[in-house]
Parts: sequence; structure tokens; C-alpha cells
Amino acid sequence: MFHAANQDVHRNTSQYRWLPAYRNRAGQCAAAATPFQNTGIETMGLFTKDIKTMDDLFVHQLQDIYYAEKQLLKALPKMADKAAEPLLKQAFKTHLQETEVHVQRLEQVFAMHGAEVKAVTCPAIDGIIKEADETAGEVEDKKVLDAALINAAQAAEHYEIVRYGSLIAWARQLGRNDCAAVLQKTLDEEKTTDKKLTSLAEGQVNMRAAS
Repeated sequence: MFHAANQDVHRNTSQYRWLPAYRNRAGQCAAAATPFQNTGIETMGLFTKDIKTMDDLFVHQLQDIYYAEKQLLKALPKMADKAAEPLLKQAFKTHLQETEVHVQRLEQVFAMHGAEVKAVTCPAIDGIIKEADETAGEVEDKKVLDAALINAAQAAEHYEIVRYGSLIAWARQLGRNDCAAVLQKTLDEEKTTDKKLTSLAEGQVNMRAAS
């Protein structure tokens, strides 16, 4: 899967200013993780001494994306409130409902795999959300702000597409096709959301922002 997910990412990345920050996991994005210290959420990078087997990697990635989905539950209502375009506002509200289901599915996969439901800080998603907040605070023109919000939302979508794709591939490698099937439902929804956002951007939002 990983290569398949990356095809979706690479097809669209040329238009996104967020990509350098998204890649800088150890630097800019990592600095955004500090608000979650002492909150019961474990801070851990992707490659740690605790990851020794493919099973460890699978569980850690579940914890990473679980954290990311939880953070998006907080971010999406704010993005919906800031959006001026009615279709964009509704898209954020719809995806918020989907994200609630995504969290439930992850909890289901934790249970199916016999792993503790736990989140580990995801510096990448923290960086994406932090950058979105900072950009939104700097943009006064509502039409331009809508374009910036789509940019931020797709940054998050592309991150999730890669993560879920890897989880599906690893689940199958571990003989957990049952877990892979549950995760595939979410991956399909993330890809659909990304396409809807692209359609909104190219169909009207970017043109209005440029006018």
C-alpha cells in the first residue's frame, strides 16, 4: 500500500506550501508537541528502542494515528467555524462526523489485536494543525482563508492516507486481515474526503481567492 498512498500524495503536493514543515518531523513540527506533556498522552517518536518487531511497529502506528484523529476532532469544528464558503463549512462538518467513526474503528482494531487503547504524541499532525492556526490568524480575507483552510485540511488528509495505508499493509503481513478490513474503510473515506476538497478548491475556492 505505502507506494499506492504515496502516489496520491505526490500527485498533489506541488501546490502545497505545508510540505517542508510536514517533512520536518524532528524539527519544526516536533516543537508543537509540548502542550501534551503531563496529560496522560505518551510522547514518543516513530523510531524508538521500544519498537523491536513488526507487531510493535503496527501497534505504535495505531497509537500515532489514534492521537492524530483525536486532535482532528478538536480542529475540525474550528475550521468549520472559520470557513466562509458554505460547501466547505459543510465538508468540514461531515468529515468531523466521519472522524468520530474513525476513532471508534481504531478502538475496535486495538481490541481485535489485543492491544491497549493508547495515544502517543504525533508531532507531524501537531505541526500541521499549529501551522493552520497560525495561517488562519494571519489571513483577513475570507476567500483567501478558505483556500488556506483547504490547504491545511489536505495536509492532514495526506498524512492520514499514508499512515492508514501502512497500517493496512502491516496488518496483512501480520496475518490480521480482519484489522486490515476495518482500517481499509477509513482509508477509503480519507481518500474520498481529499478528492472532495480538491474539487472544492479547483472548482471555486481558489478562483475566488485569486479574484
